Amino acid sequence: MRRVNAILSMIILVLFLIHGVLGAFNLMGSNVTSKVLAWVMTGLIGLHAVIGVILTIQTLSAQKKAGVSYRKENRIFWARRISGYVIMILIFFHITAFTLSSTGTLPEFHLFRLLTQLLLVIAIAFHVLSNVKPMLIALGIKKLKPKAGDLLFWISLLLLVMAVGFVIYYLRWNAV
Repeated sequence: MRRVNAILSMIILVLFLIHGVLGAFNLMGSNVTSKVLAWVMTGLIGLHAVIGVILTIQTLSAQKKAGVSYRKENRIFWARRISGYVIMILIFFHITAFTLSSTGTLPEFHLFRLLTQLLLVIAIAFHVLSNVKPMLIALGIKKLKPKAGDLLFWISLLLLVMAVGFVIYYLRWNAV
């Protein structure tokens, strides 16, 4: 199940990066839509979350059987899980911020929406960047250091582009 989740994670990551870059360009003024991509990705994220919950339950069960939880050693494990759940909450705010109203217009993009979108980018950054090494290991990729470093750099750069897109959109919306 972990390997399936790793493959699913890689697919979600690729779709997310495409969605994020297209979305950033859209927020900066171009007319690119990625609605179908976004909904496919949302479904895959839901599946990823279900698998994550199952794996977490299995981990907790194993800890209970062993009688020890190694809290200090498992902080990164819990940080990854918590960031995933935070992302699920923030995705709700993302969907509501960019869903057309019944009149066919986007809702007002005020400061709260900007902050929730920036928090989403931060949570995704932490979640993805802290899971790159385990994902590469699960996929059987050898020589992690050069590949993980390159992946971390490009993902960080694209996340920055997405954050800038939200800020520019906020400034454009509030300049009108």
